[in-house]
Amino acid sequence: MYEERKTKEIRELYKSIGSRLLSRRKELRYTQEQMAELLGVSTGFYGMMERGEKAPSIEKLIIIYERLGTDITYLLTGDQKEGFGGSYIERCPKEKQYDLEQLMKYAYNLAGVREVKIES
Repeated sequence: MYEERKTKEIRELYKSIGSRLLSRRKELRYTQEQMAELLGVSTGFYGMMERGEKAPSIEKLIIIYERLGTDITYLLTGDQKEGFGGSYIERCPKEKQYDLEQLMKYAYNLAGVREVKIES
């Protein structure tokens, strides 16, 4: 009984992580292919992470933090710290969101945080 409950909890955790990963990808306007390339996994494996069938390794969590500026605590638990990032973009007027996002990417670049180039 305990193992069954534990397995169910893990599946729910993976689904929650995948949902937050999907949300972050959409905020950044990345494709699944771009995210997979960024993380060094196949597109199929990345899709399984978004669906909650697989979970990112510790190494991939660090890459998500460093390259996407995504708080690991948020990704794992859903608890979001106030900080510079997506929440500021969302609060910005729609017509200025793209500009703010570009400024943030420039700042990440200056700080040495590697990003995947987004092609429109």
